[in-house]
Amino acid sequence: MAIYKITQKINLNNKPTSISFDLNGDDADVTAFTALLDGGYEVKKVDDALSSLTGVDTLVTSTNPVTLVGLSGPQNQFIGIRPYSGAIHFKNTVSVDDIAAVCKTMKPFALLPTETPTRVSVKRYEVA
Repeated sequence: MAIYKITQKINLNNKPTSISFDLNGDDADVTAFTALLDGGYEVKKVDDALSSLTGVDTLVTSTNPVTLVGLSGPQNQFIGIRPYSGAIHFKNTVSVDDIAAVCKTMKPFALLPTETPTRVSVKRYEVA
């Protein structure tokens, strides 16, 4: 069993509407359920095995806040890793070079799934 995040998009009475909800089950359950939906829908599978909440209660006084990690690749590919708002808080001991080193081994480009980034840029959070 897995958790699926589903966003239904529908033009209801000439009003574009988006409704998001979670569904627990497997791929067959999601396929059967979403076949009943009107309009269009987007499904994202959540993998809880990759989650870690062990440090959630640890008091942190200083972080390395980043607002954008830009990954550039061959054939003008670009992916941005950014928060919906605010900053992503990396450990204070993590440098921009550490972030870039990890990102350079990723394969984030949908159109070129075997390619790794040729350039990584990190935009740090600046206090106004």
